[in-house]
Amino acid sequence: MSNITRNTSQLYRITYEAYSKFANDVNRCANLEQVAEVCRTHLKYLINFKIIRMTIFQNNKYFFFELFGNKVWYDLKEESEILDYEKELMLKGIPILTNEFPDKLIKNKLDINSLYDPVLWGWCFDKNERKVLVSLLADKEKVFSVGDVEILKLMVDCIQAKFSEIYLKRQLSIQNKNLSEAYKTIQSKNQEIERIVENQKQTIKARTSEITLKNEKLLHISALNAHNIREPLSRIQGIAELFEFFDDDACRTELIPKLVESVEEMDGVLKEVVDMASKELMDLKAKDL
Repeated sequence: MSNITRNTSQLYRITYEAYSKFANDVNRCANLEQVAEVCRTHLKYLINFKIIRMTIFQNNKYFFFELFGNKVWYDLKEESEILDYEKELMLKGIPILTNEFPDKLIKNKLDINSLYDPVLWGWCFDKNERKVLVSLLADKEKVFSVGDVEILKLMVDCIQAKFSEIYLKRQLSIQNKNLSEAYKTIQSKNQEIERIVENQKQTIKARTSEITLKNEKLLHISALNAHNIREPLSRIQGIAELFEFFDDDACRTELIPKLVESVEEMDGVLKEVVDMASKELMDLKAKDL
């Protein structure tokens, strides 16, 4: 009896040492490829199985992980990949132990004729509000028993935790990439806005300079006109005032000729003013075009 107890204790020690090595290696993994390689290397020393399959529900998709023989397969797919008994497991949460299993479980993985009295085990574990489905196909060559369930749970916890970590890092990486791209887009838009604002400033500055120049020219025209018109206008006003002091003959012979001369001079000045103003305005209009 003592030998049996000693052998059992030694077996548990070896098993948990193997699990410790497995858990440490998984913990060091940076991606799913590395996790798959660790599982391929270590799981055969922890539990007996022909096929082990894990299904983890994540953001409306399912992460599938399968280990059979010396091969590993994993992928993130839609719900349609879930097997019927897995749907039952997810719905009811009751573990299964049956000799019946779907062909899809072993298709392209195992030859059914190579199995000796196969048995399908199935569990649904709730891990941090996430359902994890575990299927294990064993036979009398690769015997799995109730006593192996605890080490299986530890193994599932380890893989599921690492998957969650990797998935979260991947999502954060995607979000960071999106944020980085959004930031670059914002920077580009800001630079474009700055260019537009600068162009507007330059346009406003140029238009302001043009308006200032036009105003200066208009003021120049006004001053010039006032100066040129004042002289003949003053003479006309002076002659008009003299009409009170001259008789009709003197007005006709002396004042009216001088008045006509001054009016003609003023008419000439006005024509010059109009011509000059027209030329200046035409020049300003041509610059606008």
